[in-house]
Amino acid sequence: MIKLYRNNGMKGVLLLLDLLVIYVSYRFAAGLLPEGNWSSPIILGDSPFRSAPWLGMFTVMTYYFFNLYDLAGRRKPAQFLWNLLLAQLFVAAGLIVFGYASKLFSLTPNLLLIAFSTQLLLSFGLRLLLFYIQSKGFSRKSTLAIIGNEAPGDEVLRSVLEQGRPWFRIERIVRTDERGGGAGLPEEAWAGIETLLIGPGLAPETKAEWARTAGQRNMEVVIVPDFYELYLADAEPQQIGDLLVYSLMPPQLTLPERLFKRLFDLVASSLLLLAASPVMLAMFVLIPLTSRGKALYVQERIGLQEKPFPLYKFRSMVDGAETATGPVLAGRNDARVTRLGQWIRATRIDELPQLFNVLLGHMSLVGPRPERAFFINRFKEELPHYTYRLMVKPGLTGYAQVMAGYATTPSDKLRYDLMYIKRYSLLLDLKILFQTIRVVVQREQAKGVAAAGGGADATMGTLGGAGSSASGETAAGT
Repeated sequence: MIKLYRNNGMKGVLLLLDLLVIYVSYRFAAGLLPEGNWSSPIILGDSPFRSAPWLGMFTVMTYYFFNLYDLAGRRKPAQFLWNLLLAQLFVAAGLIVFGYASKLFSLTPNLLLIAFSTQLLLSFGLRLLLFYIQSKGFSRKSTLAIIGNEAPGDEVLRSVLEQGRPWFRIERIVRTDERGGGAGLPEEAWAGIETLLIGPGLAPETKAEWARTAGQRNMEVVIVPDFYELYLADAEPQQIGDLLVYSLMPPQLTLPERLFKRLFDLVASSLLLLAASPVMLAMFVLIPLTSRGKALYVQERIGLQEKPFPLYKFRSMVDGAETATGPVLAGRNDARVTRLGQWIRATRIDELPQLFNVLLGHMSLVGPRPERAFFINRFKEELPHYTYRLMVKPGLTGYAQVMAGYATTPSDKLRYDLMYIKRYSLLLDLKILFQTIRVVVQREQAKGVAAAGGGADATMGTLGGAGSSASGETAAGT
């Protein structure tokens, strides 16, 4: 069942079923309405299927950017529903604008409403069916956890206990820093175990032995990768004589990738600034009127190759919030946040000035979130691989922010950032930008930490996402 769900062919089947749902929905809506047609007869003739190729292509492309063809296991249906709802709204708005501008077709409000509702219901029902199929392979399983004695093992265990509850039931925990596998574990300890969870920080030989033992028992193995293992994601197989080797390159973008990314940043940030200019002008007036101090807040952050740059934000805290305390984390109910600041944090309006950072080349639209030197120095001591995160431009939003949550640990966020760098593509950037819309609307991933000063993990936030910053003037998602 798991192999069926992971098969890439399932994505193709889902895409074809989505196309069928699209055409059925609009045909159904057209049949209910008196006019009985959903395309403009003057331009396209009497057949309602003249617009079908455009409609299907636009919809499935939107679904792709909203991650609706990501069939990764152990995801909650609510996430699919949010993505689907936003995708449908985007499609409806796009059809209205494109139809009006091009005059190729016309969709009446009644037809669009009926088709929208029908398509949303059928598409979500289809994904619920796939989730049911998935649940048969990924149902809650009795789990044996193998973790090290260091902090990363405890973090993994805590995450599984808190967030993996729908899928894992931890029956036994083995702590070990020694080499060797499960062969020495008593037979009764394996009784009833269905899944083996292997945490980070263990010796490769230890992981291999435990995985081999689990394989002999026909069990699923779930591994939390160490950082060096992430580099294998795009390793190039090479041959030296009769020896097979992997060639690993540092996680950084190639020159063509940097050029395309910069061009996209310039075009997209210019359009976004144009669209957001009325709101930004209003903030320049309202913020000084509602609290003492300037509207714009400037803070030094560390960017590409560890070079500092001035990061721009709309001020959401009282003026001089850190004068007495120094760098501290912004909590969920932080008294330093102004009344207007609470609203602009919740809507991410405070992050809009960073579009100027993008235009100036300090940042990219998508990338690891920029941090302050104070916290970077701490992270580099705890996470030796953190330096690789600084080999690309920081971003307004990032992979860690749309995939992780506000309480996600720095090491787990770093895994997502390194995965992004290794798998960078323009399509991935677009998917992250669309997913940022979902995170902003859903807001669950954008909360601050429970109390100010509660942990450095909250410093890695986003325009759309996770954690509040350790600054007196960094947003609930910096």
